[in-house]
Amino acid sequence: MLSPAVTGWLIWLVWVLIGALCAIIASRFTGGRPLWFDIIIGAVSAVIGGYLSTQYLGNTAMQHFLVSILAAVFSAALMMWVVGGLIAYFRKKEE
Repeated sequence: MLSPAVTGWLIWLVWVLIGALCAIIASRFTGGRPLWFDIIIGAVSAVIGGYLSTQYLGNTAMQHFLVSILAAVFSAALMMWVVGGLIAYFRKKEE
């Protein structure tokens, strides 16, 4: 069995990896932005989404885990979409 402290660090690591994976996938499709920028945006938004979901959703440990993973994926994808739209808007405005 893992202690709660180790489990806590592992879930944070899972959130960061989910954000990085979403960023890599998004950068393959969109391009035009540096990969490191996408990874930072994806990882930070996944951690925020995962953390907030554990604070407000789920009753059991398994529900907290599953909901936090889904929230991390959703928040990373949403933030990548928003940042991509903002960058495209401001690039178009410059031209």
